[in-house]
Amino acid sequence: MATTILLGIVSIGILIFVHELGHFLAARASGIKVDVFSIGWGRGIVSFKWKETKIQIGWIPFGGYCKMAGDSPRDNLTGSKGEYYSSPPPRRIMVAVSGPLFNYLFAIFLFTLVVIIGYEVKTYSNRILLAEDVAAAGEERTPAQKAGLIDGDVIVEIDGNEIKNWDHITENIVRNALKPMNMKVLRNGTPVEIMVVPRLEEETGRGIIGIYPWIEPVVGETVPGGAADLAGLRRGDRIISVDGMRVLHHMDFYGAIEGRAYSKVPIVFERNGERQEVLLTPQHEEGFDSAGLTFEQQAYRTPTYPFHIAVVKGFEKSVEGVRDTVRGMGFVISGKIKARNAVAGPAKLIYLSGVIAKEGFVYFLQVMSYISIAFFIVNLVPFPALDGSHIVISLYEVVTRRRPNLSVVHRVQTFGFLILILVLVFVTMNDITSFFNR
Repeated sequence: MATTILLGIVSIGILIFVHELGHFLAARASGIKVDVFSIGWGRGIVSFKWKETKIQIGWIPFGGYCKMAGDSPRDNLTGSKGEYYSSPPPRRIMVAVSGPLFNYLFAIFLFTLVVIIGYEVKTYSNRILLAEDVAAAGEERTPAQKAGLIDGDVIVEIDGNEIKNWDHITENIVRNALKPMNMKVLRNGTPVEIMVVPRLEEETGRGIIGIYPWIEPVVGETVPGGAADLAGLRRGDRIISVDGMRVLHHMDFYGAIEGRAYSKVPIVFERNGERQEVLLTPQHEEGFDSAGLTFEQQAYRTPTYPFHIAVVKGFEKSVEGVRDTVRGMGFVISGKIKARNAVAGPAKLIYLSGVIAKEGFVYFLQVMSYISIAFFIVNLVPFPALDGSHIVISLYEVVTRRRPNLSVVHRVQTFGFLILILVLVFVTMNDITSFFNR
């Protein structure tokens, strides 16, 4: 857990540093003096002076700020060129935009790096099973059932995109909630055209249609000392039947052992072309009857590309990330998904970042990419205390040719900051509650 939290803090800290660095460099380029450059809030636990700027790390390891000369009425404005509000509005807009812009550019960089490095993916085939238990409340059938999909269909194309495995299927479905999708499937070797509309899952905002991967009942791994290991099952064994019931896929297997915990269950399997039989004693673990095994997965490595192509693909991934984030925010605002479950606060961001980072360096880069895009979008929202509000104030001055009342601006920004703190406390408490409810 400590490693998870540390990795999460590091990843979020990097993104905040990039954001504030954007403001800092833009301010310096505009001739605006930066008094304090801080990563984290509160009194600096580590600090040093660089030219006229105090660089520090605050004792609260979340957030950060770039304090510029003359950005508050309390600064006793003199009208000098180095003061924020004494600078022309276009310069202030450039400074405000640069923080979010650096987050976006950093996301493109990270996506590009992922494409250049490549990574191994473990997944399942593009053959499907219907999941009858995921129909929405009030619905008798899932989107997959309504569309006419059946068990054993092999999805080979979605909206013109070639589908080779289960990951390709989920990538296309999760980001297209409520959008009609054209699928081409192979049914007993015959091509069939199908149109399906993923429903919106209120808990997460994902699109789902009610399908599982068809997982062949071939043993992949056994838990040392678990039921399958003790029974003598090994990697590569194909399970043929459970207590006389034929097993075609993983759901058949789990359905056959359900409710059989601590009972000896006859298992017929095939090893090296020969059929054998063992007695398996499932164990009741975490609310279900476990055989102590996982089934075989497909592994493939993502293709790698030269730098110039990787940059293009990195940019394309960033555009997808922006689109998905904006669409998700729209669902939250419209009430189509539950904000309580969809919105992540500092605690959840740190935890999830750490969990994913532990899976490998490339996953660490990917999760930072998407959070960086979220930083980019949220900070452009014209809410007091966010960068978007500073942009709006400067645009107001350009259009009206009138300088806003800085005392009023300061009070509004302070009020907005307090609201954000209250929201931060609320989502943090919600994060903590969700951890205890796992």
